[in-house]
Amino acid sequence: MEWKRTSIIVTMGNDMYPDNGIKRFTFNNIVADPTKEQIKQFVSGLLLLSDGDSYLGSEIVKHNIQSAE
Repeated sequence: MEWKRTSIIVTMGNDMYPDNGIKRFTFNNIVADPTKEQIKQFVSGLLLLSDGDSYLGSEIVKHNIQSAE
């Protein structure tokens, strides 16, 4: 299999969000294998830009290509 792209889904909490105060944000084309430190730094930036959000977790999704051969 060949790596195509990696995505991260960041789950944030804020009383302003509908659906029980939870919202998920998807970011595509991040580095192939993000480290915990890289994710922590990325989320820290998002929190600085937010309006009182709290970080609830993240999901890393790796997309691979597999040829038919």
